[in-house]
Amino acid sequence: MRPPALSRRSGVTLVELILATGLAALVVAAAVSIVDTTLSMWTRGETVRQAREEGIAVLSILGDDLRQIHGGEEGDLLVDWEVFDLERDGVVERYLPRMRFIRDAAASEVARIERRRLATEARAERDRIALALGDDAQVLQEALAESELLGAAGVSAEEASLGLLGAPDLRASRLVEVLYAVVPEGREGDRRYTGVLYRGERVHTPGSPPVLLSDAAFDRSGTPDLSMAREVARGVLWMRPLLATQTSRLTPGENGRTGWSTERNPAGAATSWDAWRLGRPDPDLTVWNEPAAGMPRAGVRPLLPRRIRIELEIQRPGDFDRAPRLVDSVEESADFLTVTNGSALRPAVGGHVLVAGEWMELKRVSGDRAVVRRATRGTARRRLPMESRVLFGQPIDMDLPIALHEDNWRLSNGED
Repeated sequence: MRPPALSRRSGVTLVELILATGLAALVVAAAVSIVDTTLSMWTRGETVRQAREEGIAVLSILGDDLRQIHGGEEGDLLVDWEVFDLERDGVVERYLPRMRFIRDAAASEVARIERRRLATEARAERDRIALALGDDAQVLQEALAESELLGAAGVSAEEASLGLLGAPDLRASRLVEVLYAVVPEGREGDRRYTGVLYRGERVHTPGSPPVLLSDAAFDRSGTPDLSMAREVARGVLWMRPLLATQTSRLTPGENGRTGWSTERNPAGAATSWDAWRLGRPDPDLTVWNEPAAGMPRAGVRPLLPRRIRIELEIQRPGDFDRAPRLVDSVEESADFLTVTNGSALRPAVGGHVLVAGEWMELKRVSGDRAVVRRATRGTARRRLPMESRVLFGQPIDMDLPIALHEDNWRLSNGED
């Protein structure tokens, strides 16, 4: 039998047990806190990465088009802004940009565009015949109509299913009309304040007026002709083209990057453009359409900007659903917001947020209270309804020279 003294030393007292349990709880809590912080940082980084990737993809497509802009007599560039009064109450909810120009294109691109056009016409003709005949003969007539179109085009059904219908003449014009336009994603609720970016393209025939640069390219609601335009991205919160005029100056930027003024003055940048000086952007709609200052008259060639910068902010679909909301309505004079989840706004501090159509700079966040600078990016102060979403995206921009311009950019080092 074990001695009593030894038996007492081999046990664990209640105090020791409590201390051990407490220390274990502290270790587990610290580990959980570290894991939670790490996961939050990873999630935030992944969100930023995905948003940037989408923005980079959009700007890559737009940049490829702009790098091939045509500077000859058949060229053109029109940048203007459309206003959207979605509630038809005399209050404009959005000012959204449109860019249209003519660019050079390879024969293979012309062939692809023409085939897609023929495929679209074939589908429209099939739908017209089916509607005229009704349900009884619809299936048979669709097959006959499609078979006749495919036979005339000289392509297989497999090619047609890929949208490659027709065999266009590769000797056709190698100029293409391109359209980019942002329109509201919805007509009610906060979807009025997010946008859809469309891209349209059409083969240009020399000597004829461009179609996509005319007002007829849009319907009454400001939406482009969807037979020639396709959706590029949703959730567009902000897109602004800035165009360097003949009097714009460059300044050395951070990390060697070229920067330039964006104020409305002869040393700044334009927010609209008319390559032939025809007065096409309407300045009565918005100040964004005011003509560039200090511009010469157009000659036998279109007058192109010396450099173009595109600013873009896109919000992911899931981020829209999770966006913080206003706890109370906000009066025009207020400079702070009370939201449902202030921590969700921390990534946007120092940037901009969009609330009920008003842009504002987010200065700081303390708990669920956000301090802002109201009425930025050309918007005006307005009363913000309760439960409005506070929207923001990942800002990204593209800055590229127009290579076809005869002048070269010079950094401001005492020279104009």
